[in-house]
Amino acid sequence: MINVSALRHEKERVYLAICMIVGGLVWLALIWVAWALLILVALVSWGVGQYFKAFIYGNAVRVSQEQFREIDQIVKELARELNLFRVPDVFVLSGQGAPNALAIRFLTGRYILLSGEVVDLSLKRDAYAELRMIIGHELAHHALGHISIWRNFLLLPARIIPFLGAAYSRACELSADRVGMVLARDCKAARRALLALTVGSEALAAKLDPQAFIEQEKYVPPIMGFIYELFASHPRMTVRIIQLKKYEEQSLLLRRTPAATLLEEAARESERSVQEAVEYIREIAVAGQTPCCSSCGQQVLLGNRFCPNCGQKL
Repeated sequence: MINVSALRHEKERVYLAICMIVGGLVWLALIWVAWALLILVALVSWGVGQYFKAFIYGNAVRVSQEQFREIDQIVKELARELNLFRVPDVFVLSGQGAPNALAIRFLTGRYILLSGEVVDLSLKRDAYAELRMIIGHELAHHALGHISIWRNFLLLPARIIPFLGAAYSRACELSADRVGMVLARDCKAARRALLALTVGSEALAAKLDPQAFIEQEKYVPPIMGFIYELFASHPRMTVRIIQLKKYEEQSLLLRRTPAATLLEEAARESERSVQEAVEYIREIAVAGQTPCCSSCGQQVLLGNRFCPNCGQKL
């Protein structure tokens, strides 16, 4: 089971804390208004959720054991890994030519929408790890509480502050990317999934060079790139892929802890000892004689490394 909170991006932790403090203080000052708005939010969420169900069940295909079983199995497996007690309903619908995926939550239900185009990008190339990345990313939004109605209500005052809400949203995307990559179990496939979404072409998706795409970030004008990012709810795709690569490298470094290094050294020493014993036995077998201790002359059993009489190493 995955500890999904440990995969939160550092920026999300910072912005979430700031937003919670600001939002909590504002609602505390407006406690009576907050209660009235809370009831209103609950009613609106219920009504919009019912309207959404009326649309989605009549205009999209629900993923289940009967429909798109392979996708259904991926969704349930990843939901178990994230310890989601309630698996979101997943629907596939036309994206009108645009590959996309979306996580939605209402008072009455949790959903993930996959455009047919994004599914085609993965399944037509048998790139199941890429599909796991896409689905895992959307499940992560549910698991990390990014689309929780009550959390977003609490954060609402902070998210109206210019730039803070967008910064928090971008950080959430980076966290969801991390979770998606872990669930994909293939770091390269996770990055390819984002690249495929960027290009949106089945024919070109298999020919993409991730490193060449990453290098495009060098051509982003620094000032305008910063201004663009201030208002964007999602980081640039180049940034998202760079961040995934950095996290992969960081994770590999963290795995090489002192304890892990000691275990590796012990394993290598054990392997050397086995090889020495095998070589010793081979020499004895070639000589065709019973081995004797060079110190006391005592005969020893084949395979012994020490003399049972004097303790001399053989």
